Amino acid sequence: MFSTIKNKIISGKIFNFKDTEDVRLIKTHKNNTQVLYFPQKKIYRKLNKNKKGKEKIHSENLGISWYCKRIKIKKKYLIKKYFKGKKISFIDLNEINGLKVKSWRPLTENYNLLIKFFKHYIKFYPKKKLSHIHGDLTFDNIIFNKKRIIVIDWEFFKASKSLYGYDLVYLFLSAACLPYLNFRQFSKQDEIIFKKLWKLLINSKISDELTNRPFNYFSKKIKSDFILKKSFRLSKRKFFPFITSNTHKIKIMKLINEIKHEN
Repeated sequence: MFSTIKNKIISGKIFNFKDTEDVRLIKTHKNNTQVLYFPQKKIYRKLNKNKKGKEKIHSENLGISWYCKRIKIKKKYLIKKYFKGKKISFIDLNEINGLKVKSWRPLTENYNLLIKFFKHYIKFYPKKKLSHIHGDLTFDNIIFNKKRIIVIDWEFFKASKSLYGYDLVYLFLSAACLPYLNFRQFSKQDEIIFKKLWKLLINSKISDELTNRPFNYFSKKIKSDFILKKSFRLSKRKFFPFITSNTHKIKIMKLINEIKHEN
């Protein structure tokens, strides 16, 4: 997963690290940025490969600043340093201790954490019809620790505002799709848990546009939004709705329709 680098050319620039300092290049999705990890300093540095990457670094800074205000913590808790130059930009992010759950765990195992995040969202996110979004909220972008929940990777923050509940519905749906990409069976218990979670969304007055036909809503949003569609064109695997099988989508939509009739 990691490859150690010293005095290597990164983004066309030579970064000279101390011989005693361990620097690791982290493998990511196809992207316009690179991520370095400094284990001694316990920071992650995101830096741009090109102009598009520079925009993502700026967006990350804006998103974290917005999020810190929402959850009422100081920005320096997450950001060590932000630099915006003419050609090179980077953001140094503090390593946050806590539980980072794999998106591939079955829904039944992640249920309690989904409920925790639901409470976090209801408490801190602005209850407006349209609001800023994270844009790609799965368990890979959430850290749970004893004091608080932290959402990371805000590179899509400059996407257009969307309906209240966008990130919450995206997370719940991803938790019901990502673990089942590799032919894992969606069990009866998974179905029961999914219905319980979806009813929670409906009862929280999340827009019908999101809860009735979520796959359609997210697909249209990602393909039409100026920021999101650039990453989609680079790699559609970045967004789970485009790699979820039609068979699984039909199964999920059947459950959603059953909930609507039950109500």
